[in-house]
Amino acid sequence: MKSRLIAISFLILFTCLVSKSNSQTLPFKSYSIQQGLSESVVHSLIQDDKGFIWVGTGFGLNRFDGLRFQQYYESHGLPDNRVNAIHQGGDGQLWLGTDSGAAVMHNDSIYTPDNLRALDGMTILDIFHDRNDEHWFSTQGNGVWRLDAAGELKNISDAHGYRGLQVRSVQQTPDGTVWIGTRGGLIRHKDREFKLITENDGLPEQRIRTLEVDYDGNLWIGTERGLILKSNDEFYHFHHDHGLNNLNIHSVTALDDGTFWLGTEAGASHFDGQNFRNYTTEEGLSAVLVYETMEDREGNIWLGTLGGGLNMFSGERFLNFNVDNGLTNNVVTGFEEDHNNHIWIATYGGGVLRYDGENLQHFGEQHGLSDSKLYSILEDSENRLWFGGRDGIHIFEDGSIQKLSEDLFPYGVVRRIVEDDYEDGVFWIATYNDGVFRFDGSKYRQFNTESGLLNNTVMDIKRDKEGTWWFATYGGVAAYDGDSFQHYTIGDGLPSNGVIHIHIDHEDRKWFSTFNGVAIMEDDEITAPAGDEQTGIITYFTTQDHSNQYWIGTNRGIFRFNPDKFFEADSRIERIKAFKLFNQKHGLIANELNAGASFVASDGTLWLGTVEGLSQFFPDRVQPNNTPPGIEFEEIMVSGMMVTDSDKNVFPHDQSFIQFNFIGLSFESSERILYEYKLEGLDDEWQTTRERVVQYPSLTPNQYRFRVRAYNADGVQSSHTLSYAFTIKPPFWLQWWFIALLILAVGGLILFYYRYFKATKQIDIEPMRVQIASDLHDDVGSSLTELALQTDFLRAGNISDELRDTLKQLGDQSRKIVSSLDDIVWSIDARNDTAGDLTDRMQDYVNHIFRSGQPEVRYSFDKLNMDEKLPVHIKENIYLIFKEAVNNISKHSNATEVDIEFAMKGRDYQLLVKDNGSATNGLKKSGQGLRNIKLRARRINADLELSKNGGYTVKVEGKI
Repeated sequence: MKSRLIAISFLILFTCLVSKSNSQTLPFKSYSIQQGLSESVVHSLIQDDKGFIWVGTGFGLNRFDGLRFQQYYESHGLPDNRVNAIHQGGDGQLWLGTDSGAAVMHNDSIYTPDNLRALDGMTILDIFHDRNDEHWFSTQGNGVWRLDAAGELKNISDAHGYRGLQVRSVQQTPDGTVWIGTRGGLIRHKDREFKLITENDGLPEQRIRTLEVDYDGNLWIGTERGLILKSNDEFYHFHHDHGLNNLNIHSVTALDDGTFWLGTEAGASHFDGQNFRNYTTEEGLSAVLVYETMEDREGNIWLGTLGGGLNMFSGERFLNFNVDNGLTNNVVTGFEEDHNNHIWIATYGGGVLRYDGENLQHFGEQHGLSDSKLYSILEDSENRLWFGGRDGIHIFEDGSIQKLSEDLFPYGVVRRIVEDDYEDGVFWIATYNDGVFRFDGSKYRQFNTESGLLNNTVMDIKRDKEGTWWFATYGGVAAYDGDSFQHYTIGDGLPSNGVIHIHIDHEDRKWFSTFNGVAIMEDDEITAPAGDEQTGIITYFTTQDHSNQYWIGTNRGIFRFNPDKFFEADSRIERIKAFKLFNQKHGLIANELNAGASFVASDGTLWLGTVEGLSQFFPDRVQPNNTPPGIEFEEIMVSGMMVTDSDKNVFPHDQSFIQFNFIGLSFESSERILYEYKLEGLDDEWQTTRERVVQYPSLTPNQYRFRVRAYNADGVQSSHTLSYAFTIKPPFWLQWWFIALLILAVGGLILFYYRYFKATKQIDIEPMRVQIASDLHDDVGSSLTELALQTDFLRAGNISDELRDTLKQLGDQSRKIVSSLDDIVWSIDARNDTAGDLTDRMQDYVNHIFRSGQPEVRYSFDKLNMDEKLPVHIKENIYLIFKEAVNNISKHSNATEVDIEFAMKGRDYQLLVKDNGSATNGLKKSGQGLRNIKLRARRINADLELSKNGGYTVKVEGKI
């Protein structure tokens, strides 16, 4: 700091530096009523912590996102439409000072808290928040007010005897001192003590407009008589003698780099501590009077003006010329730098101009040009200037211009002239419609379609390291090695056969600019790199600056291209980030450049010709924007209705049209923000867009999460990713409870139908079953009985013993069949389907088997519903299992007691046959009866348990 003060003192005492204006215009981007600003008079500016720019005007408050302004007025809660001061507190809410009091803005709602009501009707000019969490309000004629941390508002100046003060600004230095700038001097407030400092105390000017504290803790004072620095109780005064354009200073902004921007009544000034660089309407500022200055977090300078709205300045990267400041025609077609480092400019209709760094000198038809429509300029090895144009070739030598005679060169419309580095005095000339010529000063050789060219319109000529000549034609690229031509067209990878320009880079790669993008040729392979905007554009030239950065001129502006980044990229987003566009919004004089109209000067600047003038471009002043862009949701629309409650995220099925509006906040290239978004639940991959709206017209019921992130023009990603989770509910007919009810209903219908069908079939089958049973009993049974009786009768006759034995077997078998048939008839007969019929049959069989009364049989049927019907196959197999068990007891057991139990509970049934017989004549596990029991249990899917613990037990359990 001491060295700075010494330099400033030396400046004050011994120097008088004034910035010179020139004829070049600078890229001030202007926003006014036409762009949506509520009024063209800007009184206050801030950038909030999200990245929005807030603009206080004479008529309303504006929020700016880089593309659109949103306005707020008295109808939204402002005390007055003139907004003089904007401040953001630590809690994120905005504090607003107007001509009729103060207000706060929280969650997009403006209101005046009760503890600020004392300021109603007062003109608030400044709001300041100090280190003690206290707010200071500067008023016009009502002194300075302080709102302490407890929320109590007091007039501090009145309390110290300074009534009716016109207070303009409040600041605090690192030592805790609060400084109050007034129309009557500077007030120091520290340790509850007020001290007024005026001209009597050494203050050079006491009519103070603004205060600013720099990063070294020094106090800078903007007054009506210049800029004042207060440092170590000393005052340093800067004014006209030091280069300041105007003494009426309305705003001072300290930058991180130690420089300052001043808003004055004659424009803006940039002060580096020693020199002032002044900017007025001649340099492109939209209005003369600058009320407010501000630096955003990307380093852009914002200037609020009287009548010209808002200006943004990103630096002197482009200096522009057109007919308003020296050009003779806005269509600039070519450049050359002569041996004196003067830049020569070819125009189409304005002849040629020479620029010496300060002035433009014109050479036209009055100086010897036969036609003022030119395309190209060349300075040869003899320092002669060759002009190629619509009327052939002109040569500038020794201060005069002479046209090359038609005897030497009878062709017109010359697009390019190149001197042969290998042959002295030889030039190659590209023409429109007549091919290319080799000219040695006295004779020429023509190459056209008859000689091997694909098209006679030749736009450019280049020679590579191997000595091969390359010609850009409207039929493709032609390479000439001195003997023959080799051609490259769309079939070889060119995006278009209309080739405008050729560039051979430091690696001997060939860059072909065409009517459909750029192509690169390396090792005889042609590739056409493209991002999201390089397809379908006209590329007029490719060039390299002194840092070997590639620049591609198009009809949309000029792109900086990083080929290594592009070809190494593994994703679409990385390939897109390999391109960065500079256009009118960045300071380029026009978006549409001209064919081959570029030149890299010896000082490293790029000269660019367009259809609306020329731009001198400083690539070394383009610094990467490493500030992550902000990103916020602007609104979320569901079926046309805005979601106002961020917690609401469940929507019915008929509200499935979802629209997300979001804002990326980067002002250096607001229109170049790139977005990546993905709807989890629908998208598998990230999608890219430059639009700020994404719509999903008909989402199916599901759970979703929308995510979006932003990239600035240099590819820096936003510090966070926006996220919104929501659910589309299914319609009631797809919800689980409805599906469950539907399943139950369908199941019920099926069950009802099944039971109805079963009952109906049962009703239909029962008479048939009775009929079958009767027929079997009456016909088959009686016939078998009769057969048995006949065998008995025949046995009583005089027959042989062998025949008698046979008849006996036949009779026994017939009776056995009759017995089995009786069981079948009983099972078939529908009149025997109840549990009572089954138990009666069981008892009849027991009485038939145990006729002697031994063993004792006990029945357990007490809990049985005798009228409950049993399925035929269940009834039949239970009975046959029972019958087999009783037969086994009769044949193989010495039991004296037998327990028989049959029970049913719901659809469950149980059969139990148990005796107390010993193991002497026990049940044969391998016998036929046991196998039959197991087989019949399997048929009805019943569980079978056989045991001989204290007797023999057969237990069967199953379900109907």
